Amino acid sequence: MHKYWNEVIRYFCAVSLIGSAGIAEAGQWRVSSGLGVSERYSDNDNLTAIDKKEKFVTVISPDISLSGSGGGRINYDVLASLSHHESNDGNDSTNPSLSGNANAELVDQILFFDLSSTINQNRIDSFRSTGDDEVSRNRSDNATTTYSYRLSPYLTGRINSFADMELRYSYDEQWNSDSEVSDSSRQALSFNLSSGSDFAILDWGLVGNYSKTDTDDSDSAQNNDDDLKSADLRLGYRLNRKLRFRGSLGREWNDFDSAHSDVDGERWDFGLTWTPNKRTTVNVGYGERFFGDTPTVDVSYRRKKSVFTASYEKILTDARTLRSEQGLFDEDPFGNPIDPVSGEPVFIIAGNGQIVDERMSFSWSRQGKRTSLTWNGDYSIQEPQSSREEVIFISSRLELSRRLTSKLSVDTSMAWENQENELDEEFETWRFNMGLSRPLGSKSNVSLRYTYTDRDSDVPDDGYEESRIVLNYRINF
Repeated sequence: MHKYWNEVIRYFCAVSLIGSAGIAEAGQWRVSSGLGVSERYSDNDNLTAIDKKEKFVTVISPDISLSGSGGGRINYDVLASLSHHESNDGNDSTNPSLSGNANAELVDQILFFDLSSTINQNRIDSFRSTGDDEVSRNRSDNATTTYSYRLSPYLTGRINSFADMELRYSYDEQWNSDSEVSDSSRQALSFNLSSGSDFAILDWGLVGNYSKTDTDDSDSAQNNDDDLKSADLRLGYRLNRKLRFRGSLGREWNDFDSAHSDVDGERWDFGLTWTPNKRTTVNVGYGERFFGDTPTVDVSYRRKKSVFTASYEKILTDARTLRSEQGLFDEDPFGNPIDPVSGEPVFIIAGNGQIVDERMSFSWSRQGKRTSLTWNGDYSIQEPQSSREEVIFISSRLELSRRLTSKLSVDTSMAWENQENELDEEFETWRFNMGLSRPLGSKSNVSLRYTYTDRDSDVPDDGYEESRIVLNYRINF
């Protein structure tokens, strides 16, 4: 694991020096940091149906956020968190998390450079439990820490007001602390030529993409190296201010391990975007690729106190992409930050290679003066192309929070997860959560939280019940 840290730190030290110089010159620093200290009690720390073990764990969690810009030439944003866990049996552990992005304009309006890096935790086998918080995941033998970085220089240009152009190259690497998850690297090249300001009603675009993924699969007989190439012509027509039609026609040339005879060929899609008012957007479409039909639906409706979104898509992706998509710091639909250590890892099929992911999602949120309510759900059918075995992931969560007084708030949630595959393996998890929080001053707060989890699993020794109590103190510097 130390070599992973050395690589990530090396790249971020380099961009930190570049970013710091630019930010210092402009004097535009935005820094915030905090420290959380919590005591965690579990009546079933080993998450088992038999031989339950009680345990107290002390968690120390510093985090820092740094962002800024230097004279309009450099933008820099880093969010980092580190949790250290001290348990009463001496089984200590540390859990790092990082999300960083930097962009530099090297040549005025022509040459740019992007750099990003992430560190997060993910499941190894999605059918085995890892628990629902950072302590459980870090102590589980079913969790891996994923380290990744991405370098991407790109050129932009303009042909008067006729067309705009972007040519981008990117290189990224991903490592995992557990040897069951393969390390990999990817090179990608993209070209985009799109219509300029001369085209107001009719717009067009020419798009080309190439990517090559090399996977360190020396211990496996399976070849997980992937080559993906595609070219598309895109057209759009704006009928009026509320309605726009779009379509594309192209071809893809792919080379990856697959149980199917066809992995490339012609592709097309068409659709429309309807914006009846500033609050509502509806985007629907239909197309075809080598793996079948590809309908899309994306609906959003926003009012002053509520937000509703719903989407459906069927795309080609891979496990390494899904692992890196988990965000460290996130926001709710109203722009409020979400606790960086409370997120659940995304569901991913074990292994590597290409995956057809058919996913439906929805979210509804309402925020009042003292009360907020959120309900969201996700339904994903993932089919690895190296086999014909589908895995279904379903989840739903209902959250309610209310400010009881000016200094006391309560929140509660109920979450449900279900997963099954064609081998008749299935699990179902119910989780209830309730907490109280109170500020102790302008920069600190204390919270008390209770969580009950009931997991029913077909995997032997994977079902369990757990009650957990966490007392947490946090201070912002």
